[in-house]
Amino acid sequence: MLRRAGLLAALTALLVPAVAGTATADAAKRKDRSPVVSKVAPTHVFVGEKLTIRGKYFRRGVNKNTVAFKRKGAKVVFVKADKGTSKLLSVTLPKRLEKVLKVVNGTPVPTRLQVRVLAQRFGKKFTKLKRSPVVGPEKPPAPPKPAGVDPSGDCDADGQKNSVDGDDDNDMLTDDVEKSFATDPCKADTDGDGVEDGYEWASARDLNDDEQTGVPYPRKLPYPNALDGTDGDTDHDGDTLTLLDEYKLWRVSGVRSLSHLSYSAGEQYSIHTGGGATQRRPALAADGYDKQADFLAWAQGAGYAQYALSDIGSLYGAAQDEWWEPRTAYDIRDMDRSGALHPYERLYYDVDGNDLLDDAERDEDADGLSNWSESLGCSTRKYWDALYTKERPYFLDYPDTRLDDPDTDGDGVRDGADDQDHDDVPNIMECSRTLAAHTGQDAMDAEDPQPGLNAAGFVNPFNPCLPHLRSRTCKTFVTIGDPWAPFVLNEQDDYYFVWN
Repeated sequence: MLRRAGLLAALTALLVPAVAGTATADAAKRKDRSPVVSKVAPTHVFVGEKLTIRGKYFRRGVNKNTVAFKRKGAKVVFVKADKGTSKLLSVTLPKRLEKVLKVVNGTPVPTRLQVRVLAQRFGKKFTKLKRSPVVGPEKPPAPPKPAGVDPSGDCDADGQKNSVDGDDDNDMLTDDVEKSFATDPCKADTDGDGVEDGYEWASARDLNDDEQTGVPYPRKLPYPNALDGTDGDTDHDGDTLTLLDEYKLWRVSGVRSLSHLSYSAGEQYSIHTGGGATQRRPALAADGYDKQADFLAWAQGAGYAQYALSDIGSLYGAAQDEWWEPRTAYDIRDMDRSGALHPYERLYYDVDGNDLLDDAERDEDADGLSNWSESLGCSTRKYWDALYTKERPYFLDYPDTRLDDPDTDGDGVRDGADDQDHDDVPNIMECSRTLAAHTGQDAMDAEDPQPGLNAAGFVNPFNPCLPHLRSRTCKTFVTIGDPWAPFVLNEQDDYYFVWN
């Protein structure tokens, strides 16, 4: 018995190193295992929703794993997984993930993001593109569900009961269409952004038109969306006009139709031929534009076709004439006061010079100022403050003009011929320093500095001391320590030479 016990002990001693070596190898192998991602679901997901990741070698528990999201050209974003098993992770996509999404017209758009998991070790590589999820920005909050349309009521007050009215809210979408898109059939503006549901529906259709086949209204961002109350200030089609601006222009155009919008938030050239499966071509010529003809006809009849202006000398040379001295008459489009109309003065509203007018270059209210000028351009104070940052603004805050009202202040004078700062130079002649200085549309065409010419070109519709130091509204005495243009300048200042 003693010999048998001794033999068993000897055999056990021989086996221990072998078993210990196997255990050590298995532990090392487990330690070297990097997490592997085999599948993600859903393949299309939005910020705020959960993403499920399947694979192996994950850590069990809450907040034990980290998921890395990557797009080429952007920083990697790391997100803690809510919970995990060795083969499955669940992660909620946070708001900060929108920073890695592509941006179109200032709006994050759905983007394919590659993923990689950090458990005890970092996964060896990101997922291949075709196996990676498409992540979209956070969805706008769903509007409250309509309580239902009262058949005996009259939502749009048109005298027809809802039970027999196919469009209860008069937004040009039938009740059946509205129900299919979850908009309110008894509310013309479901999301409350100031734009009717029908207009947003039609603009999204136009934006999504790929000229291959007719495409329906897209339901998701980043299109004009009747369920997104935050997109009124978005320029979806890149013509510089916002959704709300184009809606206002559509309303005042008098053409209430969704089949071909007179102003579309999905078209740069809303006036065009073709469409659908036919290639679209701009159709509105700059020369002979009817709204410009309307403005000029009004100016002729109202006595504004010729504008009497004070002569002007150099800011630092000959003294300027007093405002009560005799004046010289100029065509209201003769912005450089040369006595003759140059082509770029006659067609000043055709900014890009391609002889065709996009929605921003048009002038729907026929006041002589383009839609762009009155929405974001030279008829807004913020344009001048942002463009000439070294130039101290005048102390009075004159109001902007409106793109959907030809006579913003109601004095009977259309905005282009009117004079916001009351310096007796019309707004239209103070809208461009390039044109007023006779440098044409291309600033590289500038001639050598000419004192009188540069002084005449030093315009600003929100500063009565530009271009005339002695205008009837330029403040007589300048406040010490708080001057405004041009009293803060000298001849070496870049802004004195207009083309800079």
